[in-house]
Amino acid sequence: MLQFNKELGYSLQFIFALSNLNKNELLGLRKFSDEKNISFLFLQRIARKLRQGGIIQSIKGATGGYYLKKSLTKISLKDLLEVLDGEYAVIDCLKSDVVCPKEKNCTAHKVFKKVNNSLLDYLGKIKLSELLED
Repeated sequence: MLQFNKELGYSLQFIFALSNLNKNELLGLRKFSDEKNISFLFLQRIARKLRQGGIIQSIKGATGGYYLKKSLTKISLKDLLEVLDGEYAVIDCLKSDVVCPKEKNCTAHKVFKKVNNSLLDYLGKIKLSELLED
């Protein structure tokens, strides 16, 4: 079953909160975690991945915080999934770093590959800005 995790949900909440900031405004992780009742440590790990993935940027210090580095129109759902979890695939044997010895004889491989390619194409077309539209 295709299922998204809490990390993606919290990431979207954080990114959308950042998108609502005024120019030169920052959002602190502690404030956001308290407001949304999200574990501060979990949110720190998410923020680190988003920063390393080039989606957000941080400014250190007492008045520091986070801001969006990329526009929501330039971030796809696929981009976000891959920043959080690495290469996304519906089944592990389809990841580029996995060599499956049963691939040649696996009747399900072609089916999963088609589903995976279609899903990745679809997720790549969904921009985060579209998710905020009513």
